[in-house]
This record gives sequence, C-alpha cells and structure tokens, in this order.
Amino acid sequence: MSHSTTDLIRNRLATNTVERILPEDEPQGIVSIHLKRYQFAASYCQGKQILDAATGVGYGADYLAQVADSVIGIDIDPVAINYGKSKYHSNNLQLEVADVTQTMFADSQFDVICSFETIEHLVDIPVYLQEMVRLLKLTGVYIVSTPQVPNTNNSPDNPYHYIEFCRSDFEALLKQYFGQIEMYGQRRRQSEFHYWLTKVADVAHVRKYIGKLNKLRQSANKVLQTTAFEDMSLEDILITKDKMARASEMVAVCRNPLKITAEV
Repeated sequence: MSHSTTDLIRNRLATNTVERILPEDEPQGIVSIHLKRYQFAASYCQGKQILDAATGVGYGADYLAQVADSVIGIDIDPVAINYGKSKYHSNNLQLEVADVTQTMFADSQFDVICSFETIEHLVDIPVYLQEMVRLLKLTGVYIVSTPQVPNTNNSPDNPYHYIEFCRSDFEALLKQYFGQIEMYGQRRRQSEFHYWLTKVADVAHVRKYIGKLNKLRQSANKVLQTTAFEDMSLEDILITKDKMARASEMVAVCRNPLKITAEV
C-alpha cells in the first residue's frame, strides 16, 4: 500500500464517528492498554474458532491468530477492515465487514467471542447480546470489556459512548444472557504511593495540569516507581480479580450462554 493511500485511510479513520486506533500511530502505552485484553484472551483461544466482534483494524484479531485455529474479525467500518486486510495476512485470519448486532454466521459457530470496548458504543445492547449468545457454542466463552465508572451513566462525557457501566450493573446485565460470569479488572501497575497520590490529585482537580508538564510528570513517575502512561508495556498493565475498584476497565469472562431455543 502506498504512503498516500495509507495517509488517506488514516485520515478517514481519524474523522470517523467511532473510536479507533492505529497501533503504528499511537504511543506504546495506548497500544498496550488495548492489546493487553487480547493477551488475556489468548489463553482461552488455543486451537479454537474465534470471533473478534468490533475488531477495528484487526490488530487484536491478528494477535489471536498466533494461537487460535481460526479467527474472524468483524467491524461495521469498511475503511477499518480494508486497512486491516492490507496490513495483516495470517493464513487463519479473516477480516470482514459486518454489524455485531446482526451477522450472517451460523448458530453456535464460535468457541470464543472477544468483544472489547464495544458494548458502550451500541444503542441496542440487548439485540447485540442476543446475537453473541446465538453465535456462541454452548461450551463457548464470551470475553467482553468496557470502561468502569462508579455509577452507571447514560450520558457519558465521552461523545462516542451511549452508556458507561458500574460493576454491579454490568454484571447484572450479563447474567441475563450467561449462566456463569467471572469479573476481572484492568488497571495499570503502580506503586501504592503513586496510586494514592493520583487519587489526591484527582480530588484536588490538579492532575490535568500536572499532566501538561510532561517532563515533570515522567520524573515523578520514575521516583514513584510507576511507568509513565505513554511508555507502558504489556507488563505494566494488570488484569486481575483483586482491587476491582481501581480498575479503569472491566473484563468479563462469560460461559453457559442462555439460548432462547435448545440446540439440536
């Protein structure tokens, strides 16, 4: 793909109406935050048939293709899918344009469905979850992530989000569609002192001003034994069951899909 074509696609993605990242255009820390969820999911995907629902440009689907038997990544944006097809070429990877709320795949086709930072963007969440249940095998696993907020908000500050969930509401929603839910939290690895210092800064409304002083902030992170946000690697990010209240995102591992009709 020529540089001019790549730049055109990049500009179109940047002005799209959904959140989208191109790994090559982002700081390492931003990429690590997104890729960490795929690293977490990879242990469930060994030798399996995978669907990556709302794959974006497909970097995560490509990551899973290293361990899965096959991966299909779908996204409603043809620009993103075309970009991904030009960049990722694993033999067991397919990238397709499709709406996550209404696909053409067969019932119970997938062993694992990954859908990261998707649900908060959707107007009709029940239709989406019903589709995930339809596509998943009875023995399958649905792994979903979404930002965590203290109280569920139907008017988030983020202009791309229709809703943001607190943990109890998100878990209650998923229990309507799956018989077993395991909740995890994603957070940055940081020293206790750094964590409490940032909490105090948030309360005092000074953190946003400190963030503008990049060199000072990086020096402070080093002293406080916490990697600067933009420099974080996969090892600087945790997905665990403990300290859920500190998590910026929730990751749910869902099993036993509650099928509307019994499978034959």
